[in-house]
Amino acid sequence: TVVEPKKADKKATFKELFARKNFRFYMIMMLCAGAAEIAMAEWASLFAQQALGVSKMVGDLAGPCAFAIFMASGRVWYSRVADKISFRKTLIVLNAICCALYLIVAFCNIPAVSLVCCALCGFTVSIAWPGILSSGAKRFTDGASVMYGVFAMCGDTGWCLGPWVLGIVADFFGLNLGFAAAAVFPLLMVVAAFLSIKNSSCKKA
Repeated sequence: TVVEPKKADKKATFKELFARKNFRFYMIMMLCAGAAEIAMAEWASLFAQQALGVSKMVGDLAGPCAFAIFMASGRVWYSRVADKISFRKTLIVLNAICCALYLIVAFCNIPAVSLVCCALCGFTVSIAWPGILSSGAKRFTDGASVMYGVFAMCGDTGWCLGPWVLGIVADFFGLNLGFAAAAVFPLLMVVAAFLSIKNSSCKKA
C-alpha cells in the first residue's frame, strides 16, 4: 500500500491576510503597541529631569528604569493569569488606563504624581507587543512568517512614530502637550481591540 505524503497546510499570502478585517485591526493594534510603549520610555527621562530638576542619571532611574520595572512586572503577572482572562478585553482595559496615565502626565501639576504615572504606564503596555503576536498566531493559523513579518513591521513603525509625534508636538507646544498627543495611540488601541472583538462576534453569529 502506497501512503501518500500529507499535503502541507496552505499558507496565506499578505494579500489574503490583509483582505481580512480582523487582520487589519491587529496591524493597527501592533502599531499602537510599539508607539504607546516607546513614546513614554523614550521621553520619561527628559520629563523627570525637567519636572524635578535632577541630573540625567537620576532622570533615567526615575523615568525609563521605573517604567521597565513595571513593564516586567506586568508581563510576569499576565503569564500567571493568561489562561483565566480574555486577552483582548484585558488589552482594552489596560490601554484605557494607559491613555488616562498619558493625560495625567500631560496635565497634572504635581511632578511626583506625573512620574508615578510614567512608571505605571510600563505596566499598562506590558502585554501588548508579545500578547498581540501570541493572539495573532492563534487567530491566523495560516499566517506563518508573513504574519510575523507584517506584525514586526507595524510594531517597529509604531516605535518610530510614537516618539516622533510626541517630539514634534513638544517642539511646538511643550513637552506636556506632547504627552497629551501621544495619548492617541493607546486610545486607538482600545478602539481597534474593541472592533476586533465585535468583528469576531459577528462572524460567530
